[in-house]
Amino acid sequence: MRAKKICTATLDCPHQQPCPDHPKKAWQGSRRRERTRLSGSRQAKRSKYILQKYDTICHVCGHPGSNEADHVVPLAEGGADTTANMRPIHSDPCHKAKTQAEAQRARAAKR
Repeated sequence: MRAKKICTATLDCPHQQPCPDHPKKAWQGSRRRERTRLSGSRQAKRSKYILQKYDTICHVCGHPGSNEADHVVPLAEGGADTTANMRPIHSDPCHKAKTQAEAQRARAAKR
């Protein structure tokens, strides 16, 4: 069993989470809607289109058989959420390695 967390809304709030005085709103702080305006089904159709357009050739390793569509320039780094900025990628290991490299760049930029 996990230990309960203290409410972090204010320094002097004595309640544990979920706090009756400071309830969290669903998706509070999420910026996903700002980055993409497509519904889940439209994103799936766009991914399928990208995979077909580039014959599932991974933009990282150059091998066929990709199963995901990826933003070449990440949204967090100012990339556009358009088909022009998307290419096929293998979920593992290519996308995993690319995501780790992006996270490392973001951590380095914060320093």
